[in-house]
Amino acid sequence: MRFDARVIGLPDHLTQAQKGLSKKDYAQEQAKFEAARAKLMAKLAPQSKDVVSFFDRAGAIAAHFRCDRFQLLKPLQDYACFLDGTTPEEVARENAWTASLHTVLIGQNDAIAVPFDFTVPYDVEVPGRIHKYVIVSSLKMKKELEALNEYVAVEKTLGIEHFPDFVDASKTQMEAFERKEGVGRRFWAKFGLIALRGLVEKSVELKLPLLIDPQWTAVPSEV
Repeated sequence: MRFDARVIGLPDHLTQAQKGLSKKDYAQEQAKFEAARAKLMAKLAPQSKDVVSFFDRAGAIAAHFRCDRFQLLKPLQDYACFLDGTTPEEVARENAWTASLHTVLIGQNDAIAVPFDFTVPYDVEVPGRIHKYVIVSSLKMKKELEALNEYVAVEKTLGIEHFPDFVDASKTQMEAFERKEGVGRRFWAKFGLIALRGLVEKSVELKLPLLIDPQWTAVPSEV
């Protein structure tokens, strides 16, 4: 399973989805966004008009990070929890707390990050899906990633501040990179931080959603 995350307006994304997915899968794609919209309107009632405007806002794809690495964000999530003396599994079970709640609770399945400020991530049940659809705040994630970088200082330890806005790394490229660098889990935590930070910052800057969906790699980003 590859990692795929993109910053794009939902109408534009759904246009791509309608062209590239089956009718059943497209209906599921629509359903999860409608469920997310309803959840945010209920939880952020004073901002309901802004929520509606956000979900209706068009916007061409502005950033896209795709790479052939299973559970790309897990080392970052493990490290964030390690700093707080816990694990992602404990946090997901609501048995523990982490200062990186939004970064950790993205998990490994599909999720949406939105530029609204709320303390705790939300999730929604969508008929026909096994996993709940997770909604996190890109504003909170931006702060969480800034705090995590105080520990790992990617600009100094890796010499990289940002990846390009558009990255598509194949399995062969990722394996060659890993052989060259001789890297371990701490490296992949830093790698995930850089990848995620660029996407989150773009989401906040353009007020567009960040869509994370490992399954979406089966559909071209431009169809």
